Amino acid sequence: MSSDGSASSYGSEISAWKDSVVGKTSALRDRMDGRQITLLDQSIRPYLPPQYPNYPRDTKVGDVAVDAVLPPAAHLVYFPSHTTEPELAPDGYHADEAPPPPFVQRVWAGGLIEFSPSNPLRVGHLTAQTKQIEAVDIKERSGANPLVFVSLLLDMHNEAGLCVRERRDLAYMVPANLQRKIVSYNKQPDFSHAITPSEILLFRYSALSWNSHRIHYDAPYACGIENHPGLLVHGPLTCTLLLQLLQSHMPAGMALKSFDYRAISPLYCGQSLSLNGRWIACDDASETSRCELWATNNEGGISMKGVATLVPL
Repeated sequence: MSSDGSASSYGSEISAWKDSVVGKTSALRDRMDGRQITLLDQSIRPYLPPQYPNYPRDTKVGDVAVDAVLPPAAHLVYFPSHTTEPELAPDGYHADEAPPPPFVQRVWAGGLIEFSPSNPLRVGHLTAQTKQIEAVDIKERSGANPLVFVSLLLDMHNEAGLCVRERRDLAYMVPANLQRKIVSYNKQPDFSHAITPSEILLFRYSALSWNSHRIHYDAPYACGIENHPGLLVHGPLTCTLLLQLLQSHMPAGMALKSFDYRAISPLYCGQSLSLNGRWIACDDASETSRCELWATNNEGGISMKGVATLVPL
């Protein structure tokens, strides 16, 4: 890469990599095991409001019962990859989704998750997931090296058809001393919940999601190599917590249809954060409801925000 850091200095290399990976598809099958969702529930429930709903339990073993509907974003702790350690990138994440060096520092940038209210993921059901690298795009930045965005499309089907479709965006960058940008957000929430994520929460979520990205559990790596001030809270964990906050305030007779969100700045372990929700006024004739969800960091800056769409059951 030349010293100017412009697209022309690496465009041919990224273009060749893009041509080799866009459209590449992989498939996994997983049974929505009740023990897995039970462990997720045990991990995140202490960080949720007391009215967060309980799940029906198997009276013999205590796990979430067969046929129970999985909570939104729970699919993120299923479908573990078959990648062995030597096949991972140096940061512990999937090498097959990463552009060539020097774009080796990765963050979760956001996405769109669409749910099927009439055919949700259920405990005990065999489900197939296909994952495709849908697009690779380069974003120029003034005064900084560009970003490479890798967009993934994931579809999950059970015996009745499509359950979940997720479009996931990952951002790759040249290693840099990251400075958290404090972007204030002055909207008043209709409901909120303050938490302080611990190392135990981050470790448990890494294990449950089979996510070996070292920035979430390896402090010497996160601070000494990627120059973060601490361990990073997973983007998918923040997304999951926001959607469970919504579950705690879900209107009767409604179900989540989609969540379109973006990650804006990092959240760090041991620092307080606030999960927030605000109902968006809709046309009186529409049966659809919308709720804005966002997370703010300990300095009051917004970290993640998105809009959830609800429909009648």
